[in-house]
Amino acid sequence: MPADDPSPLLETVKFYLRGQGNDPYERQRLSAARREDETRRIVARLGPRRRAAFLRLLRWAQNAAPIREDALADVGLAWPLLRRMLFELGRRLVGSAVIAEPADVFWLRHRELRSAVEFGLAGSGTPAAVAITGADRPVRAGAVEERKMLWRGQAKAAAPQLLPESRWMERAFGSMMPAGPQDQLGDVIKGVGASAGRVTAPARVLRGPQDFGLMEPGDVLVARITTPAWTSLFAMASAVVTDVGGPLSHSSIVAREYGIPAVLGTGVATQRLTSGQRIRVDGDAGTVTVAD
Repeated sequence: MPADDPSPLLETVKFYLRGQGNDPYERQRLSAARREDETRRIVARLGPRRRAAFLRLLRWAQNAAPIREDALADVGLAWPLLRRMLFELGRRLVGSAVIAEPADVFWLRHRELRSAVEFGLAGSGTPAAVAITGADRPVRAGAVEERKMLWRGQAKAAAPQLLPESRWMERAFGSMMPAGPQDQLGDVIKGVGASAGRVTAPARVLRGPQDFGLMEPGDVLVARITTPAWTSLFAMASAVVTDVGGPLSHSSIVAREYGIPAVLGTGVATQRLTSGQRIRVDGDAGTVTVAD
């Protein structure tokens, strides 16, 4: 989270202070002008009845769309406070020889936390709890290490989009899936063109927030999927490529807002591309080509 490590956000601020970022107000003005122009073009091609229906649906969509973003923001509103509370709980459990470091509190299960609290090991003055446990090693250290190891293994697994995995399932439902086929070969990777434009630049493959500091201005952001936590990187990215996504996913919406090309749903981009490799992103054709 940015509250834990604000360095990627600070790099974005520095990027703008150097004058390399696009003026967000100008970007918003151009986006609004383009929207109004496209609306006029569509309205001019419709008859009276269809025009009225189109404008009614358009107003409904424009009024309702922000509700989704507000709902997502409200869902996560308490997370920073909860994380601070849990970190404090973790700090006290370290002092009680339950876990090795405060962040390990996130690897405990709810019943384990309740047990520690009810037993008094999470109190503010519990330095004598080490004597109570009688252990040189934290009580939950083994369980935490095992869960971390299991998580690292699961993170490397590529879950199938369809079950059972068969040709008839792929033919019947493959086009509905948010990621492309895994058997793409050659130097051209196909996906969905979600934001127009063409860019040739170095790829930057990021596995998660722990890699945000590797992003350089002008890189093509390559990720399995992006969430609102990734938004600050879009200011520095020249284009976006993802394994999973479509025209209405987070990556495509933000890419269009920033005016950069995006090819989503490739299925294999993070497996086939490497950081530093020059690639050509065609947001119109929905392709990513290895340029080296």
